[in-house]
Formats: sequence, structure tokens, C-alpha cells
Amino acid sequence: MNILSLSGVSKTLGEDPLFEKVTLGIDAGDKIGFVGKNGSGKSTFLRLLGGELDPDDGDVSRNRELTMSSVEQRPSFTMEMTLEDYVLRSADRQLRPETEDGAAVIHTFRSYCRELGLPDTGVAMATLSGGMIRKASLARALAFGSSFLTLDEPTNHLDIDTIIWLESLLKNGQFGFVLVTHDRYFLDSVCTFIMEIEGRQIFKYPGNYSSYLERKAARADIAERSERRRISILRGELQWLKRGPRARTGKDKSRKLRVQNLMDSGVQKEISMREFSSTHRRLGKKVLELHGVSKRYDGREVVSPFSYQFRRGERIGIIGPNGSGKTTFLRIVSEQVAPDGGKVIKGENTVFAYLDQTGTVVDGKMTVIDYMSQHADRIRLDDGLSVTAEQFLERFLFPRAMFSLPLERLSGGEFRRLYLIRILAASPNFLLLDEPTNDLDIETIRLLEDYLANFEGCILLVSHDRALLDRLTDYLFVFDGNGGIRGFVGSYEDYQQMIADERAQRGRSEGMRTASVPADPKNRAQRREKSLKLSFKERQEYELLLSEIAALEDEQRALEASFQQAVQDSAGLETRTRRYRAVQEGIEEKLARWEELGARAAE
Repeated sequence: MNILSLSGVSKTLGEDPLFEKVTLGIDAGDKIGFVGKNGSGKSTFLRLLGGELDPDDGDVSRNRELTMSSVEQRPSFTMEMTLEDYVLRSADRQLRPETEDGAAVIHTFRSYCRELGLPDTGVAMATLSGGMIRKASLARALAFGSSFLTLDEPTNHLDIDTIIWLESLLKNGQFGFVLVTHDRYFLDSVCTFIMEIEGRQIFKYPGNYSSYLERKAARADIAERSERRRISILRGELQWLKRGPRARTGKDKSRKLRVQNLMDSGVQKEISMREFSSTHRRLGKKVLELHGVSKRYDGREVVSPFSYQFRRGERIGIIGPNGSGKTTFLRIVSEQVAPDGGKVIKGENTVFAYLDQTGTVVDGKMTVIDYMSQHADRIRLDDGLSVTAEQFLERFLFPRAMFSLPLERLSGGEFRRLYLIRILAASPNFLLLDEPTNDLDIETIRLLEDYLANFEGCILLVSHDRALLDRLTDYLFVFDGNGGIRGFVGSYEDYQQMIADERAQRGRSEGMRTASVPADPKNRAQRREKSLKLSFKERQEYELLLSEIAALEDEQRALEASFQQAVQDSAGLETRTRRYRAVQEGIEEKLARWEELGARAAE
């Protein structure tokens, strides 16, 4: 059932349009990941879907039975609000706790708060950490029991355990959603559609994030082949231009125009973060030593006595629940906070760059170029050359048209990227990164990953981004929430596998202790033999399944090819999208059934 339809929708904020003449439909239960560059209009589009903004042109139609809730990128609340006030005074609903509806919402909200480890609902919002505020925003959106959610960076500031909890909830919930996130594992796990904003257009594709990347890679291959053909034609045309006037025909004007068009139609090349690197400082023999450092806040031990000697080139990930002391630890390491006990010894050549979660508080009226020039007028590069602040910004995907923009006009991701390159311009050799991917788009994260993968210094990384941890780190500091820190050799994926193995082992041990008297082995064997036998009907089904699966896969490929075409017929697109989803489900069901019957037949 269609619940949201957009027809010819356009929206402009500031001087430039964000998206133009967008036509698409959203069905009940659609689980949509929304991707695109920072500043391209993703958050604006979510607000338009929710009715907070009106389109400049076009229409947005909503089903009468549709109910919506949102998780904003920056939740809004007043300093005096309590957690309970926060849910009762939603921007779009004003509830009274004494009414039946209000009491039900409060009851559900409190339940989610307990599940998420939030304090009593009478606590003031102003006292909560960024992670707790994000959890409160999630609990509020879920408490209303809405049929559709808009979620703008819901994983920002959350610890990994909470992200996994949310991942399971969204994946198994009956409600639909549009989700903006930079977490690629999250997108791949929960989404059945990917929506992309590019070139002021918005496209919707069936499948998860992996399927979207496969289609994008295929389009890139086609574009590359077209580019090779374009260059071949261009060389021929240039040879023609080099001939003398007498050797040419009378069609000079049209051919010159063709050459110009060919030159203008080149494919934009992917930019590598290696181009952005500033000059590298070598680390000395002594990098950094921690000797029994500890810290307490309000009588609670945040960091128990901890010692470690860092070596050149180490890449260490830091994981643990919200409020477990990860940020405090980085601030101790960077000497911004003094430990209560122990000492920090920094090597002579060690130069820190500390990227905190929020960025330095700045004057919003300051322009982009002033913010960068305030740090350095010229930046030295690895090749020995130096560039101006303007040239360095351009290397980091900031066009000159943005230089005069005040900082308050930047999106959260754009400012985060600007803050990042400002600290990289200082030529550090020890990076302290506290949730560096917050608010960044996926393209910028991939470029950052490329830079960090080739960074020769040390990296200490706090992140909830599992893909980033898996790619960049081979050692973990695991914070237990009670001040304890233990080391783990391996990636985050290795750590998760170890935890899963430990749980399985505990489950087996519990099972052995509580096992009842075993059943008669003879009767058990007879039951097993009977269950494994295939009936005549099941054998026929087993033999036909592979051909049925092959036919569905052919149809799936044909539908995927149709999605890559620019289609304006929204009704036809919705029909094919529903069929694609049914085909996907059919393939999965038949494969599962084929594997089940095959296993039984092989016994």
C-alpha cells in the first residue's frame, strides 16, 4: 500500500536548489537507506517527508492512515525539560499524561528508556550526554508506535551494543522508515531499498547497500567504457583540427562544436585522500608512555590504573558503552586533562592531532576561508611543496564557491570535514580520533579511510563505525564501564566472534548442568530416521526447485536492469518495485527450502 507519494517536488534553501522535480513513491513497510553527499539535502528531504517543510513546487501526498515520528540529527529541547517533558512536548504532538493516549505513550517511553539504560524520566535533559540524548530521541520516536519513521543519523554518539540493538529492532519491526546514516554495516543489514540524492535528483533502488554498490560499480564500468570511446573519438577529431584549412571540409563549425562537447563530457575522476596529505613528521624512538594513569569523576572510577607503551605505527581501536570513559581517556592521552594518578610521558617528536566529537566552538559568522587561514596561511605537503589555505581546501573537496560562506551555513557534515582538514594541516604524527565519522557522508568516510590506511604515524580511534574499526585497527582497548581497560589482539570482527564463542560455550555449559534424563537412544534414532526421509511429493519438489530459482533470478536481473533507466512513470516503477521485492523473497524462500530438503536427502 502506498503511504507517501511525491510528484514533481523541488526545494531550494539559500541560493541553490537542493533537489528538483522529484517523483517517487514509498509503500508501507519500506525500509529505506538514504545516501548522498554532505549538504546535498538529505536532512531537508526528511523534514519535507515529515511535513515540517513544504515543497517549493510539486505535491507530497500522504495516506490518511499514515502516522510518522522522527529522530532528528540534532534533537531540540529546552534546558529545563525533563526526559518525560521531552516525550510529552513533541513538536508535532502535545500529550497530557492523565489521558489514555498520553499514559500509554509514557508507559512505552519508560520501557524503552529502561531498555536503553537511561536514567529516571524525571532527570533534566541538560544533564545528559550526547549518547543519552540520542537514546532519548530514539525512545521518543518509538514510543508513539508510528507506522513510519524518519531517522537522521540515529547511530551518532551511540555505543556499538546499542547500535546492534537498534539494528535488530529496525530489521524486525513492522514499521517502515527512511534512514540517513554513514554506517555501512547498518545500511546493509536493515535496508530493503536504497535512495540516493545526486545531481539534484533522487533515485530509489531495491535491495540493500551491497546491491546498490554492485549496481553503482556496474554503472561506473559502463561510464569508463564510454569514457575510453570518447577519448578515442576526441583524438580523431583533434587530428582533423590539426590539418590545414584546405584539407578540411566545409563543416568546420559543427566539428569544432563536437570537439568542445566531447571535451566537456569527461567523467569526473575519483579523488584520493593521498592528494590531501600534509607533510609527515617522523616519530621518535619514544612515542608515548602511560604509567598507571587513573581518573575519577564524582566519586566514580572512570579509568582504573592503566599502563601502556605505544609503538610506531600502532592503530588501536577503543570500544565500550556510552559513559565508560573513552573520551576522558583520549583527553588524558592528549594532555588536555591531568590524570588523578600516574603519569603520561610524550616523546619529543610526537605531535598530536585531537579530533573531538563536537568540534571547537566557533563564531558561526566566520567564513570557511577565515576559519582555515586562522590556523595556517600555507600548508606544506609531502612532496616538499607548500600550498595556500585556498588550495588545500580545494584538495579536500571544498569548491571556491564555498570559501565565503559563514560556518553557520554549513551542514553538520561539511563543518565536520572542515574541522578534520584543519587539524590534518598541522602535520601530526599521532591521531586521536573521537567518533571521526559522525555527520560525514559515506564518500568522505571512504576518502578518510584511504588517508588513514596510508598514515604512517599512530592512530587511537574511538568509533561506533564497525566497518572503520575492521579496516583500520588490529588491536583494541575494551572499556568495561567500571574503569577497567583490557587489550584484545585482532579486529572488531574478531572480538565479536570471541564474544559469540564465549556465550555459546556458557550456553553449552548451562545446558549440560540442567540437562534432563536423556531419552531412549533407540526411540530417538527412529524418530530422526523418520524425519530425514523425503516423501515422494518432497522429492518432486526438490527436483523442481533449482529451475524455479533460476527463473526467478532471470526475472530479478531483468528488473534490476529496468531500475537503471530514467523512468518517470511512478505507478509503473512502484509495480515493478513490489514485484522485485516479491521475487527476492521467493528466491530466499526457495533457496532455504532447497537447502533443507537437500540436507535431509543427503543423510
